[in-house]
Amino acid sequence: MIKKRSNFIEQSIEKVVLVIAGIVCAYILYEYVVRSPYKLKYEGRNFGAGQIDIHIEEEAGKLREQLNREPTSKPAYKPRNALFIAKMNNTADFDANVVWPIPSAVDAKIDKKYRIPLVGQVNDVELDYIRAAAYVPKEELTPENAKNESSYEPNAIDLVTVQGSFDPAMLFDNFQQCFAGKELPEEWRDAILAKPIFAAVELQRQRLGANGLWDDWEVIPRAKIDPYKSDFKVIEDIKALPSGGVTVQLFKLREVRMQVSMLQPEPYQIASADDEWLPPLLHKKYLTGQHEKGIQERREAMTAQQNEQAGERDKARLERERKSRDSQGTGGAAGGRIPMERGLPPRGGYIPGGPRESTRNPAAERQRRLESQTFEQPVRAPAKATGEAAINEEMTKISLARKNLTELREPFVFWAYDDTAEPGNSYRYRVRLGVFNPVAGMGQVRAEDAAYDGKVILWSGFSDVTEPVVIPRRFYFFPLNVQEPAKAVEVQVSKYVLGYWYSGQFTVKRGEEIGRVAKVEQTAPDKDKKKDKNKDKEQEKTVTTPETIDYATGAMLVDVVPVNEWAGDKNLQPRQYFDILYSIDGTSIEKIAAKLMYWPEELKTKYNEIKTLEKKPKEAFRAFNSSGAFEGLRITPGGPGLGPGITGDQRMMKMMEMTKPRTGQKQ
Repeated sequence: MIKKRSNFIEQSIEKVVLVIAGIVCAYILYEYVVRSPYKLKYEGRNFGAGQIDIHIEEEAGKLREQLNREPTSKPAYKPRNALFIAKMNNTADFDANVVWPIPSAVDAKIDKKYRIPLVGQVNDVELDYIRAAAYVPKEELTPENAKNESSYEPNAIDLVTVQGSFDPAMLFDNFQQCFAGKELPEEWRDAILAKPIFAAVELQRQRLGANGLWDDWEVIPRAKIDPYKSDFKVIEDIKALPSGGVTVQLFKLREVRMQVSMLQPEPYQIASADDEWLPPLLHKKYLTGQHEKGIQERREAMTAQQNEQAGERDKARLERERKSRDSQGTGGAAGGRIPMERGLPPRGGYIPGGPRESTRNPAAERQRRLESQTFEQPVRAPAKATGEAAINEEMTKISLARKNLTELREPFVFWAYDDTAEPGNSYRYRVRLGVFNPVAGMGQVRAEDAAYDGKVILWSGFSDVTEPVVIPRRFYFFPLNVQEPAKAVEVQVSKYVLGYWYSGQFTVKRGEEIGRVAKVEQTAPDKDKKKDKNKDKEQEKTVTTPETIDYATGAMLVDVVPVNEWAGDKNLQPRQYFDILYSIDGTSIEKIAAKLMYWPEELKTKYNEIKTLEKKPKEAFRAFNSSGAFEGLRITPGGPGLGPGITGDQRMMKMMEMTKPRTGQKQ
């Protein structure tokens, strides 16, 4: 017999099937018999069909027991009207952050869900930079000390102004549609929510790094000149707001003067007599007008000089002709000629040897003008040029101080300052606007906009990025000559101080710092310039020249090195000069030629520019609170909101009205 070979799978298949069937049966037994699927979830627990009835019966028994108990008395109500009235009358102890719980006239349990409106886009961004002497705060400014002259001192500033344009029509329409639109149920519509309130103007900048790449965007704080900068602090998270929440923030910033101060903050008071601050677009027009005005004045001065020179020449020529006529007349009488009476020409109208006179002769015309002393003077423009009057008119138009922002539907201009720009750096900017989210933290945002429920501010889109602006340095040093035997360098250090450039000459040896404190020769204000009759006397006494200037550059002269080289494109020429080696940080060493013709072109240009600016006549500072040639954009009292004369009781009632819970607001 041949023994058949056995297969393990064939021998064990029956046992495997039996094991699988047993597991399936056990699962069915547990799931559908032991652990019944027919259970009900109630009060966070799972109950079977029989257990739920038992549980409900137990709960009903507890309720019957409570109903059968004897009633317990509560403490008697104590009227608090007197305390409430005392709080209202005592404004000194009033805490503005208290939110008074006023019952709503509408059912507060209405579950409303609003759509978050779009804010819009900032357009027409413009940038302008001004360097001048201005009244700079010496201390932290507040609304109380912002108008005191003692809080300021004259100093040089580098101020960048970024201007944008915003069309509020779409913003107001979006808020109206989202919070009071006809498609909403009538009980959802809220006219208060439908009025947007501007919350912030955010200015951001990038700095150009030494590697040629732009750094990350950084937010620029409000200018030091702004007394309300603490109120304008941007807080985006509802949890980070102080007590009172969004309601108190709205209460503080909805006032018209606060809105205007946010969107069009007042500028630094420029102390320099020949500089002006204006919004970027108007400032460019002003500079263009000043340039044209300068050209016109130079043209008129040249014309007057030419007329004066022509008059002198005509005078001299006429004097020569008069002497010639006198000599001819004397000689004729001696020779037997008939003398003529002065002013009566002979028959024929010709005097032998005398000048021919014609009405078309320019010399004759000039002669008559000389004799009658009626020279034609160039026509000069009035004291305030037409361009300046037009700029004043445009400033009045763009000012928001006299406009009702709650009803404004036309595009308006706003701006922000950067007074932290450092000389020697390059920057570029962008800006955006923010409005308050009126339903922040109220749980009344639809599911699609749930991310905005905790956001206090709704932002517009960023403006376009501005062109880069270079902030010039405030001091330079120029090595002019080398004293070879002593290995010393003659250096000119130039520094911008109080609106003008000053220079000092120093002899520096190896191991010495370039520049030091030096006295400045005091000069009186320019007397040749006509003074305004209405100028304040105190202004004329103001001294604009500092007594001393610190010319210290922080750079140390390391060595003086002779250079012999050949240079040129086609024909090489020998060059011999000295390089000075200097160090600013004590680690790296830099060099520069000690001869003007071998300087970099940029340094040559700056040297010539400073030489020209140093000749500029020094003038007295403008008086504090003087608006210069323009009327300035001052925020005037009055208008909607809480005025300065409001009483304590009125302020309390206004606060209660504004903090009254609106429909659906959580308390």
